[in-house]
Amino acid sequence: MHGETALAADRRRQLRRKRSMAKWGMVGAMGVLALTGYLKRTRQARTLHAVAGVALLGLSYWHHTLYVNDPRPKD
Repeated sequence: MHGETALAADRRRQLRRKRSMAKWGMVGAMGVLALTGYLKRTRQARTLHAVAGVALLGLSYWHHTLYVNDPRPKD
């Protein structure tokens, strides 16, 4: 039984870490989007802006999937 508790605690810790990574990734992608939105419209800025937008979409989806079927009870 102690092993199951340790396993559950490890899973919760991993989930918290993944959620944090997804959030920080979204913050970074948003920062790049904002910065490249203000830059002159060079080819590199447009490309980086598009890549950051796609990254934000992917990270947002990943973040969403980390909260689906959350085992915590809802009050």
